[in-house]
Amino acid sequence: MGLFAKPSYTYVEVILPLALAQEYTYVLPAELRDLVQPGHRVIVQFGKSKYYSAIVSRVHEKKPPFEVKAIETLADEEPVVSALQLEFWRWMAAYYCCTTGEVMQAALPAGLKISSETKIVFNEAYEGDFELLSEDEFLLTGALRNRSEMYLPQVQELMGRKNVYPLLRRIFGLGIAVSAEEVADTYKPKTEVYVRIPAGKSSHDLEAAFEQLARAPKQAELLLTFLKLIKNRNYVSRSELLREAGTEVQVFSKVVEKGILEEFRAVVSRLGRFHNEPTTMPPLNDAQSKAWEEIQKGFETHQTLLLHGVTGSGKTRLYMEQISHTIAEGKQVLFLLPEIALTAQIINRLRTVFGDQVGIYHSRFNKNERVEIWHKVMNGDYRIVVGARSAVFLPFKELGLCIIDEEHDPSLKQQDPAPRYNGRDACLMLAQMAGARCILGSATPQVESYFNALKGKFKLITLTERHGSIPLPKMEVVNLKKFRKQGSMQGLISPPLLSAIEAAMERKEQIILFHNRRGFARYQSCETCNEVYFCPHCEVSLTYHKRTDLLICHYCNYKEKRQAQCKRCGGTSLEIAGSGTEQLEENMKTQLPSARIARMDLDTMRGKHAMGNLISEFENREIDILTGTQMLSKGLDFDHVSLVGVVLADQLLFYPGFRAAERAFQVLTQVAGRAGRKEKQGRAIIQTFDPENPVIRQVVAQNYAGMYRDEIALREQFVYPPFARMIEINLKSFDERLVEKAADKLLTLLLPQLSGILLGPSEPVVSRIRNQYLREILLKFQDHRLLPLQKKIVMECINEMKADKIWRRIEFVINVDP
Repeated sequence: MGLFAKPSYTYVEVILPLALAQEYTYVLPAELRDLVQPGHRVIVQFGKSKYYSAIVSRVHEKKPPFEVKAIETLADEEPVVSALQLEFWRWMAAYYCCTTGEVMQAALPAGLKISSETKIVFNEAYEGDFELLSEDEFLLTGALRNRSEMYLPQVQELMGRKNVYPLLRRIFGLGIAVSAEEVADTYKPKTEVYVRIPAGKSSHDLEAAFEQLARAPKQAELLLTFLKLIKNRNYVSRSELLREAGTEVQVFSKVVEKGILEEFRAVVSRLGRFHNEPTTMPPLNDAQSKAWEEIQKGFETHQTLLLHGVTGSGKTRLYMEQISHTIAEGKQVLFLLPEIALTAQIINRLRTVFGDQVGIYHSRFNKNERVEIWHKVMNGDYRIVVGARSAVFLPFKELGLCIIDEEHDPSLKQQDPAPRYNGRDACLMLAQMAGARCILGSATPQVESYFNALKGKFKLITLTERHGSIPLPKMEVVNLKKFRKQGSMQGLISPPLLSAIEAAMERKEQIILFHNRRGFARYQSCETCNEVYFCPHCEVSLTYHKRTDLLICHYCNYKEKRQAQCKRCGGTSLEIAGSGTEQLEENMKTQLPSARIARMDLDTMRGKHAMGNLISEFENREIDILTGTQMLSKGLDFDHVSLVGVVLADQLLFYPGFRAAERAFQVLTQVAGRAGRKEKQGRAIIQTFDPENPVIRQVVAQNYAGMYRDEIALREQFVYPPFARMIEINLKSFDERLVEKAADKLLTLLLPQLSGILLGPSEPVVSRIRNQYLREILLKFQDHRLLPLQKKIVMECINEMKADKIWRRIEFVINVDP
């Protein structure tokens, strides 16, 4: 190298939180060359004036053959994404036909994403002490108070530097400011008042203060309590001090006025703590002990086990045993659930044993809470994380065990936006990458999972009896045709079901009533002209909600007030038809006025704590009858439920799609399994117009094997999973003729190149949503090995169409494993 040779530069590849087909190269400034690693969050300029936080995916010395921009600054001292996560992101992007930027957008909490469009808003609810702020923090806070809001470039100009991210992180952390998105969530940081020794004083000075308090015994007692609590601590919370001293806040205020103690307010964790001492787990029963031995032997030969246990067999107890062994090895555990609804019960059971080692992660947490959880997982503070499907993205350091409970549940599949991933399959891949063990658990396993277990890919372990040897619920079928013909129906409830409800009420037992439709009535129509009230933006009828007296679209949330006259012919003979959970709740209140009745559906469970509160009330026997939708079937355990009623099973039986019979069996079996959980056999009554339907007969016989045999035969005959892999391509446009032409064009491009079965283009059941017309093409491939090549062909054909301006108004959506 010559004397004046240029020094080598270090370059980085970064992932931007955008739907970009590639990663981008930037050069590192000299001062950052020894600091930046893969997984670091950096701020980059993209385009002429846009700034984004990006994730470094690779560091290298290879100079690209084009001019590159420099990294603006490093956003964090430590990487926020691990090497395992980067590998996982790339796999997900490749498998689900999306970009790594889209995966990053889904994976990172909003609090770890920032761009030049980010609006920083002063938080009027901030209650902290401005005098404790640094000079820069005070300057920015003053500007925010005066202007109310600022954009990122304005903050950079005010501070006279580009690297304002550490300052913003501090401002957000203190709760002084929030991003504009958080204002919509009415975010208010959680703060608490703490007590400490005033600056310049020591505990010895406080001892002298007792003379000053000689005539104030309550104040002296409070000071003595403070000295006891302050050992090995710098401060104590005011609430703890008052509780331990057994005094009121007025006494404390007088001690502060005298300058003996000092109070200050600080932001505390939003996640709460578990205050009770952890307890030991109950012993395994004989069936569980046998299953536990099988689990240990199974893990010697298989990485993944399928635990097929009937409802109430104690699968959670076996999970906890395996969790205990895993954390004893210094490893972390991911406990995946299909619904947020389930986390409240599971988290309580886990925390009674594992205490504060257990964390929760799901979409109901606000942005700041999710960032806090993210860091606790990365730092290893949480050894066990219970979460919905998005928890697969958390930065586990030493993942040793993945548990996917209710693995059959369709809620594990993300529908929109990309990545359209299945939480179960993604978790299996994450476990494989991390070298972690995996347990799939269900009373009604997905057909593909059971197929894999029978073929030896997974180890199958079966629990055939309930905990405590309590028999499975007694199943009964009520033929609604008979009672409708007799005219003896009580609203939605048949005489046998009403009689069973009244008997359970007399015995002080609880009842669950399942109805798979929310709202009061399915649609409104005019008897004069037969006009059915449809959504103006979607090809579906409007559902009537009586409490708000609104007709609502369950696809786009369009609402209109119910009118007394038909908008088409002016007639006044308007009727509502069909039924939902709201009508069921009203029926029960009319027929059983003394019963305490509640409803669990999407309309009543919108609040952050609504689900947990309702479950607690039901567990505490403050509710007699709980009505609801499929939320009731999601593995909830209640000790005092003796009766489950399925109001109309037929709603589950005739859905379009190859999984219809399987899902009907799963939901009916799961909801029936909520009955008879403690020392007594339960009872399940299924109301239907089709009592001889094969699925109904299999549910009543509790014959999973029979359902599986029927389904697997049909799927092999008609080439559906597990005998084929599927890709669904959806095309959307506001122009109906254009989307038809685009679908035909795409088919002509695909046909000569693909080696699978192509179905379509066709109109889906709901052919227009939010004014966009839909068409779909379904691809089926029997040779699984060809799937990567087939995906590549699909992507190339779609990109070829996107390059033609004729198709710019078409949105293409690829759904792998629909």
